[in-house]
Amino acid sequence: MPKSRVFTLSIVFLSAIVLAAPPVFAQEETVPPPTPTVPAPTLQPLQGQTLAVGAPANNAEVSFFMGGLVGGDLTTLLTDGFSLSSTLEKGRTYGGRIGYYTFPFGVEGSFAYSNSGLGITGGFDNVTIRLGARAMYAEGNLLLILIPGPVQPFITGGGGLHSYKFIDLAGIDVNKWGWNFGGGLKINIKRVSLRADVRDHLTSITAADLNIDQQLADLLGINAQKLHNVEISFGIGFRF
Repeated sequence: MPKSRVFTLSIVFLSAIVLAAPPVFAQEETVPPPTPTVPAPTLQPLQGQTLAVGAPANNAEVSFFMGGLVGGDLTTLLTDGFSLSSTLEKGRTYGGRIGYYTFPFGVEGSFAYSNSGLGITGGFDNVTIRLGARAMYAEGNLLLILIPGPVQPFITGGGGLHSYKFIDLAGIDVNKWGWNFGGGLKINIKRVSLRADVRDHLTSITAADLNIDQQLADLLGINAQKLHNVEISFGIGFRF
């Protein structure tokens, strides 16, 4: 084969390679590299956070209190020259409560004891005789908490057993259903609470409760009266 023809074929072959190369390279440049597949992250529940949200708050509480009865009033239970004008006089009060409190309501049971006195005024000279007496209240109450938060004013009402024992009057013990109402303030500090209460304990007293014959009671004009004993107390509680 002549050299000129070989040279011509070589030129044609090289020209074909040069003309074909740009589309190949362009195609390779336009094809994006494969994107690696990243698995979606799996959300694992935070056990501590789940427990914190689902666990109940420390709403149960046991508390202890002390205070006093600021005086009772059974006005003119005995009239016509003999009156029981001031029944359970000022005396120390001790007790405890256990309850469950969630805004806006709470329920609780309480027991209060007061070693107090009884003042009987009578006779022609209106002589006052002091007699020993004690009072006990075992009651259940419903609380209405007025605002949420660590400082909680509340109002309350309930009822239960009211027991009065007149130590110096043999055989005269009064055990009856009674009522109470009042209000107070709770201050919650972590698991400790401070509390102040004012309550009026009401008990209906009749002549029969005092072992007085009804005919004599009618003769003396003795009528049923409501005994009011106002309790002011301060306490400390522990929530669990």
